[in-house]
Amino acid sequence: MTVPEERHLTSDEILEVLHFIGFPLEQADKLPAPTLETLTEFQYRAMTTIPFETLSLRLTKERHVDITLDGILDRVLRQRRGGWCFSLNRLCYEVLRGLGFKAQWVIARVCKPLKYGDPLVYGPPTHRTTLVLIEDKENNGGSVTTTFTKYLVDIGFGASPYKPIELREGAEVEYFGHRRRMSKVVHNQANTETLGNPVEEMWRLEEWMGRGRWGPCYAFTESQAYEVDAEMSNWYTCHSPNSFCSSRFWVMKGTADGKYLLLMQNDFKIRSANGTEFAMTCKTEKEREHVLEKYFNIHLTDEERECNDQKLP
Repeated sequence: MTVPEERHLTSDEILEVLHFIGFPLEQADKLPAPTLETLTEFQYRAMTTIPFETLSLRLTKERHVDITLDGILDRVLRQRRGGWCFSLNRLCYEVLRGLGFKAQWVIARVCKPLKYGDPLVYGPPTHRTTLVLIEDKENNGGSVTTTFTKYLVDIGFGASPYKPIELREGAEVEYFGHRRRMSKVVHNQANTETLGNPVEEMWRLEEWMGRGRWGPCYAFTESQAYEVDAEMSNWYTCHSPNSFCSSRFWVMKGTADGKYLLLMQNDFKIRSANGTEFAMTCKTEKEREHVLEKYFNIHLTDEERECNDQKLP
């Protein structure tokens, strides 16, 4: 059986992405080394440049998110839009792979409630994210010690972390007052008695909610996923009536000073680690377009306006 050759980013395309997000290169035409510092800088720059958005579902005739590499590059670099996990985290994976990182992507189950206090529910596998293995060598008086550390890297979950987080129980990162941590959990519907298999643990990303509370975001195992899995999950997320994204008008992006810009339907908020700093409800489509232009640098075309299936008055 012949396996079709996969399309990957070229060095020139990777450089174009890095220049687009403002990644500080020592030489404009030379790729950075695959270090933890490079990984951290890439995640921060991507999070504060490329928005998470569902506008392909609201403002295009196709009502579909293109997750081919050419489609992703066109939407991000040429159209100056963004995407969601199956596009943005594919871009992330391909850039990291091209830089020489040992990277693998997985599919997670979203378990973040739409409002605090809702019961914990693990959804279907509809979130793509990236795992990276970092090798570190330390010279101890002539002997070299090598350690390997796994990290979660995500630029496609809306209010994603700004930093990689280690795959270790209790590992935590903090940035601009925001906190994220990693926990080991078991699916609350897991049944190991039927076949006698061992309990399958999952990693779960959690966010600090304040007042001693951590809130779940999504959970995953380290099992490798494949592009055909992404195609199926992306189709479900785009078109299933049970998908929480299929009917949403969402745009989200991080700012350089650690705030999250959140446009959800017609409600816009600016949130810091201390809570909501600004909030408004757009009463007209003109007001919502103003928010898109001012805060996300998204200027709608006439065709997008015509295709809008959730137009405000």
